[in-house]
Amino acid sequence: MRGINSDLPVKFAPNGGAVPGDRIIGIVSPGEGITIYPIQSPAAKGFRRRAGALARRALGRRRNDAARFPARIMIDNVNEPGSLAQVATVIAEHDGNIDNINMSRRSPDFTELTIDLEVYDLKHLSAIIAQLRAKAVVARVERVNG
Repeated sequence: MRGINSDLPVKFAPNGGAVPGDRIIGIVSPGEGITIYPIQSPAAKGFRRRAGALARRALGRRRNDAARFPARIMIDNVNEPGSLAQVATVIAEHDGNIDNINMSRRSPDFTELTIDLEVYDLKHLSAIIAQLRAKAVVARVERVNG
């Protein structure tokens, strides 16, 4: 990670952590190191003004870095044959990786999908979300911050 020059372990928050391009906050936890959260994350809300906050800065990605970062999206999907395949195809065509999917039926017509993705950066995640919104089987899609 750019800008961290220490022996402290650094990890990203689970369940929709920060991706390159996000404004971030690093929380120092004794014995655990630094956990990186997106600045808008509800989990980081209580730490924003406390002394444990390491930094507020943009998380950058090096030009040739092929590392992927976890992100979570929530989709209200029309419940019809092939709709999940359309969502998965959009993600695959944009070089995203699906790590986990949780489905719950909201009504006979809609299924809520919570998808854990691996993406390169915020621009990559935003492109996937934009393409999902363009699909007729997607009623709503939004990023979920852990």
